[in-house]
Amino acid sequence: MEIMTERLILRPFRLEDAKDAFEYLEHPESKCFLEMKLGTILEAREEMKKRQKETEYYFAITLTENGKVIGEIEAYPEPSEPHDARETSPHDTFSPCWMLNRKYQNKGYAYEAAHAFWT
Repeated sequence: MEIMTERLILRPFRLEDAKDAFEYLEHPESKCFLEMKLGTILEAREEMKKRQKETEYYFAITLTENGKVIGEIEAYPEPSEPHDARETSPHDTFSPCWMLNRKYQNKGYAYEAAHAFWT
């Protein structure tokens, strides 16, 4: 599945995205993303293999003009009641999360991606 906006394409990750993803995962901007920190391009390639399996709620944020991956956006369904661990609980709430390459921050890309992701 792909989601298109005027400037962006949200799509599943591909193996060839490793170099672009490594640019922002080598030095994550936020502490909440430190577990995603990658040390080498080889680790980035392995991460892309894992991410290729995540096609429903996890997307690469790419520029329409050249296909460069500038970040990622994800959200997974969870129970609306945070302490309700029953298997039968409705998973009707999403917690969004996104990360952008610092070179592409403050240009409205995160808002554009999030808005497209939810509509």
